[in-house]
Amino acid sequence: MKLIFGHIWAVWWWRLAHGNATANDLRTNICSLPSDQSVALALKGTGAEETRRLHVGRGIPRDLPLEVVSKGSVPHARLSHAVIRRWNGYVPVGSICAAGDHLVCSPEFCLVLVACDIRRICQERLERWQYVLVLVELGCELCGTYSKSNDRRGFKNRNVQLVGTWQMRDFVCGIAHERGASLAYEALRWVIDGLNSPMETVVYLMLCLPRLWGGLALPRPRANLSLPVPMELWRKAKRRNVVPDLYWQEYGLAVEFFGEDFHMGTEHEDMERQETEQDMGLKVVTFWKEDVLDLRRFRAKADSIAHYLGMRLPEASDQFLAAQAKLQQMLVRHQRWI
Repeated sequence: MKLIFGHIWAVWWWRLAHGNATANDLRTNICSLPSDQSVALALKGTGAEETRRLHVGRGIPRDLPLEVVSKGSVPHARLSHAVIRRWNGYVPVGSICAAGDHLVCSPEFCLVLVACDIRRICQERLERWQYVLVLVELGCELCGTYSKSNDRRGFKNRNVQLVGTWQMRDFVCGIAHERGASLAYEALRWVIDGLNSPMETVVYLMLCLPRLWGGLALPRPRANLSLPVPMELWRKAKRRNVVPDLYWQEYGLAVEFFGEDFHMGTEHEDMERQETEQDMGLKVVTFWKEDVLDLRRFRAKADSIAHYLGMRLPEASDQFLAAQAKLQQMLVRHQRWI
C-alpha cells in the first residue's frame, strides 16, 4: 500500500518538487484515505525510517517526523519514526497527488490540514489573526513561484505555480463544513498569485493587510504580471516585455524590489527593468531589504505608493505603530513555524 504524505511533511515535499510540474499534473482519482491499521502495517512493511532518511537527504528538515494521513477521528498516533495524522472529513477527487513510490496531499489539502493543527504547529499561544497570518504566508508560497529552503538564501524559485488561488478557494468551499476550512478560507482572502520570494510576500502583506493587524490596507496589486514593451522601445530596452514585482494596473504603478533577498535578478538587471518601465510611462517605487526592516523608511515608501494610488495614509497612532511592529516581527522572523 502507498503511504499518503500529509501536513508539514507534505508541505516540504512540495517545496522540494522543483521543475515544471504543477499539482494538476500529479493529481489522482483517489478520494478516500486508508485506515489506521493498514497505514501502520504499511509503515512497518516499507520501512518508515528508510523512507524518512531518503527524503531528509533531499532537503526535508532532519527534526521533522514522517507524517502520513489516515482515516479516523481520534487524536494522532506516533510510531517510532512516523506520525499518523488522522482526517475524518470529506476528501474531494484530486486531493491526493502522485509522489513517486507514494502519494502526497495536494497543496490546497495541505493548507486545510495545517489549519486544523495550527496551534500545535506554532507551539505557542497566539491571537487568531496571527494563526491566520501563518496560513496566509503558506498560501502565498504555494500559489507563488518560490519555495522556502534551508540554504543560505532561504528560498528557491520554481518555474511554475503549483496551484492557483481560485483552486484553493474552490477546494475550501467544497469542504466548508470540515474542521480547519473556516480558518483556511479566512487566510485565502489575503493570498494572491505569482509572488516570487518570501520578501515580496512580506512587503505585499505589510502594504495590504488590514490596519487592525498592522497593515496599511492598500488595494491589492498583481504580482509579476508580464507587460508588453511598446515596439518603439524595443531597441533601447533590449526586451519585449517587463515583469514588475507588484503592479496596480489601473494606476500605472509598479513596485520593484532590488537585491537577492527578493529575487534571483542582479542589481543591474533590476535597474534596466526600472528604466524601461519609466520609459513606458509607469510610476515606479523601489524597495531594498533595509526599507522593509526599518519601519520609518517603509512608511516613506508606503506614502509614495499611497500618493500614486490617490490615497492618503492616516496618521500613525501609538496603537497602530505597535501593531505594525508586531506584524513586521512576525513576517521577518528568522525562525519559521512551517
